[in-house]
Amino acid sequence: MSELNIEIRAILRHYWKQGYKAAEAARKICEVEGEGTVEIRAAQIWFQKFNKGDLSLQNKVRTGRPLSIDPDELRTAVESNPSTTTRELSVELQTSSSTVFRHLKMLGKINRSPRDVPHDLTQQQEQRRVQICKELLKNPNDDRFLKRIVTCDEKWIFLNNPNQKRQWLDPKQPALPVPRRDRFDTKFMLCVWWNYEGIIQFELLENGNTVNAKLYCEQLERMYAALEDRYPALVNRKKVLLQQDNAKPHTAAVTRKKCEELELELLPHPAYSPDLAPSDYHLFRSMAHFLKGRRFENVDDLRNSCQQFFESKDKSWYRRGIEQLAERWVNVIEYDGIYFSE
Repeated sequence: MSELNIEIRAILRHYWKQGYKAAEAARKICEVEGEGTVEIRAAQIWFQKFNKGDLSLQNKVRTGRPLSIDPDELRTAVESNPSTTTRELSVELQTSSSTVFRHLKMLGKINRSPRDVPHDLTQQQEQRRVQICKELLKNPNDDRFLKRIVTCDEKWIFLNNPNQKRQWLDPKQPALPVPRRDRFDTKFMLCVWWNYEGIIQFELLENGNTVNAKLYCEQLERMYAALEDRYPALVNRKKVLLQQDNAKPHTAAVTRKKCEELELELLPHPAYSPDLAPSDYHLFRSMAHFLKGRRFENVDDLRNSCQQFFESKDKSWYRRGIEQLAERWVNVIEYDGIYFSE
């Protein structure tokens, strides 16, 4: 205990003996020693103690939990289970939660929300992701390879897309209400095919319809016709590489037969890997920001907006989305197959 604390308490006891009230004593001390020297609440506590006949100026010896802990022991405990709470750590280390919190800050630890991942991968699935990415990296990472890739995917698009971003407000101003979107709201499935230059074809399925193998084969025929029109040399040389995920319509036997008929070469894609699908990590992510806060009257209005978004991106933007494939294959290998931070 510092000598200053003892002196302040001695002065408080002097004012108590003279019949002053605690608040008055605290104000007098602060007038002489400086603002904040003693809080009124602290003075009241000591006056209560004096009123009970205890005139000592020392703190009572506490038998509670220690106020310090071994930092190495704390680091080991929290790094072995990052999701543990300060309360759980206080029980384990026999100290208070506030002490744990203070020492975690001293160790440079911060509390973050967990990162959502698409799937809880098994060890076998992680190994398969690494194996396929190593196989894919055997391809030359140059224009001759990238220009052959056509990627496709599907996404639900709603007519109503409320903007639920945080709001900048005055201290007492209530947040503006935003209606919650009902999962049964009108929506349409967007099916899109694109390459390093831009969109080749996109379709909106009406009345809440989804893609099955029969429809997907019909879409492949329409996409192939668009390729023949725009990239005849690529089609004639039979060098189209189709990058798709493992959704059932994409992997059905009838679909594989249609790809063989159209002479489309399939790029292998590991299961549960949206982080390796260009539409998921590039196209749809940007599109979600574009649609936020927009409300459409009908499917034609929505289709025009999709077209507007696709045309707003230049060739370099689409090219970047395809180029990231090789970078992500490398990341999967470096992270031993687990989902990597972006």
